[in-house]
Amino acid sequence: MNEPALSLSASPSSSAPIDSPAPPPPAPATADYPSPFMGWLTVAILFLLYILSLTDRNIMALMVGPIKQDLGLSDLQISLLQGPAFAVLFCLCAIPLGMALDRFSRRIVLYLSVTVWSIAAASCGLAGSFIGLAMARAGVGAGESGFGTGSYSVVGDSFPPHRVSLAMSVFIMGGVMGAGIVFLLGGPIVGAAMKAGPASWPIFGTLQPWQQVFIMTGAPGILLAFLVFLFREPPRRKAVSAGAGYGEAWAYIRRHKPLYTAAFVGFGLAYAATIGFQLWTPVYLARVHGWQPAQIGPVIGIAQIAAAALIPLHGWTVDRLYRRGRKDAHLFWCLMTVLAAAPFGIAAFLVASPWATVACYWCFMALILSTASMGPATVQVVTPAYLRGRVSALYVLASGLIAMAGGPAFIGLVTDKLWGDEMKVGLSLITSVFCVLLPAALLFALGRASMRRAHEGEPV
Repeated sequence: MNEPALSLSASPSSSAPIDSPAPPPPAPATADYPSPFMGWLTVAILFLLYILSLTDRNIMALMVGPIKQDLGLSDLQISLLQGPAFAVLFCLCAIPLGMALDRFSRRIVLYLSVTVWSIAAASCGLAGSFIGLAMARAGVGAGESGFGTGSYSVVGDSFPPHRVSLAMSVFIMGGVMGAGIVFLLGGPIVGAAMKAGPASWPIFGTLQPWQQVFIMTGAPGILLAFLVFLFREPPRRKAVSAGAGYGEAWAYIRRHKPLYTAAFVGFGLAYAATIGFQLWTPVYLARVHGWQPAQIGPVIGIAQIAAAALIPLHGWTVDRLYRRGRKDAHLFWCLMTVLAAAPFGIAAFLVASPWATVACYWCFMALILSTASMGPATVQVVTPAYLRGRVSALYVLASGLIAMAGGPAFIGLVTDKLWGDEMKVGLSLITSVFCVLLPAALLFALGRASMRRAHEGEPV
């Protein structure tokens, strides 16, 4: 989430001439920025911690079978652990942690965030029930909540304006690729733990393989959190106004309701479908085709990384369309790519070969990941500068709850309650294309005219 830009232009003093323009704020001197080496060191450290966060968030997808068996869980309960248990606190803690990042050392907030989520992730390995695992997952969400906001703020203030976009794009693309790296590296780790079987650990006693994996992947973050103190805390570039509330933001959103419905709900649904595919396709390959984690992880990981590598191509295409005068370029391109992705998402679970499933999965991801960067970009492009921070915060809260809570939970709910057979998880993923992804495309289509009007009516 972008750091809330809460400063408002000051009103002219009553003693000043009415038509006297307010003096522009002094631009920070170039010397105030960290050196290029320090700036890129900052990006590298945050990139590494981003991958760590995704590991602790998504490693469960490779261990669904053993967790279900040992704890006696249903697909619905698993989906609640992957989605709402993590997402609710992740989204709700974003607002207070965003305020803390504005008021206190960002490195301290980042350090505490990494430490809290790492302790919680390792605690997942000590859980012996659904409730215990849900509480630990909630702790992971609460800890990770401040990381994205803090990272965007630190990276944005570590580079001069003409260099921020490159640094930010590297960080964002790395995060999307990180989901693939989790499977690529996590698969062999899970496979080795499963092969070794239960083990007796000092203090903790006998632990099942999935419990060992949670501890092995979560605990290192307690030490890696100290990496945030290797880079410099950059000077803040944005002032915070204590009186800046959300009333103006809501008023602007209401004036362009179809546009912001497309942005908040449409992209939230697209992300929900994406996350559902990421977390449940490995389960499908294990159940239907009998693949093991050691095989699933590298194959899905490579497919995810290869799809994420095309994200800059989506951005380049939208920029070209936008420069040529198509003011609804962001929604137009996402509408086209979502409609193109849908057939691959359906075919992936109808083909007989697991390798054909992986190929269709890659095509689906290569197209649907257009939405990964276009959601935030849409909000930035159409929102007036003085409202962008607050509207961005609302966007992250709304789309995050829909995506992270709804995406995984929908698949488990449909599998358990509609089909009543865990072997039909592929049909649940197909159902999500019709019930989750295609409604997002409809909202993109309905929001295009409003996006064009937003450009024509007010400066942004």
